[in-house]
Amino acid sequence: MNGLTQRYRTLGELLTELKARLGFVAQGPAANNNTPLMMSFLQEAHEYVYDQLDPSPMRKKTVIALEQGSYLYDWHNDEEDENIDPGLVHSVWLIDGENRYRLAQGITERHREDTSRGQPLRYDTLNGQIELWPVPDRAGYGLLVEYTASRPRFSQDADRPGVPDRLVLLYALVSAKAHYRHPDAQSVAALFNARMRRERVRQHENRRYHVTGHYHPGTEVVRGADGVYRCVVR
Repeated sequence: MNGLTQRYRTLGELLTELKARLGFVAQGPAANNNTPLMMSFLQEAHEYVYDQLDPSPMRKKTVIALEQGSYLYDWHNDEEDENIDPGLVHSVWLIDGENRYRLAQGITERHREDTSRGQPLRYDTLNGQIELWPVPDRAGYGLLVEYTASRPRFSQDADRPGVPDRLVLLYALVSAKAHYRHPDAQSVAALFNARMRRERVRQHENRRYHVTGHYHPGTEVVRGADGVYRCVVR
């Protein structure tokens, strides 16, 4: 997580505000019955906004502590509790004290036949885990993994979105209001679309985005197959 995403509100905080904006807080404990649906709206919103903004890839590093005799490790950043996509790994290094050695990728069956232990020289992916060869002969090694982070997890209360939290909240609010047929759904949809355009302009200053369509009395908010909310005349 970087300094920018740390400023975004957590999933738990967004869930609380979403319920408040929908008036569910006044229901007391009964409002908890809506939690799974509200979570779904927020998670869908996060996926949609992330895909639309396509934020710049975030390059990260993490160090995995190695143990004597253990040659399989999870592709996981324990510090940020984040899974690592092996396909987005740039390099793997072995840290031995003040020295650092880059590991070669690829372990053959001939390598695996050699069961001797020593300083790891190679790595590969085996059954979804990091495989090392030779097997570490002692504890104290560190495995430095450089990778590009994919869309961050957004399923637990403390998770933060990888895009502006206000956009995530607004899109979820539009989904919820459309679901419950609230009369102000179209005004929230207009606000979301305006904020999304401003965010795109901010990220891509060399592009221009124009408002299309007009709102008329009697219109209804409808979400198209592309996930965009539009007002249609009924």
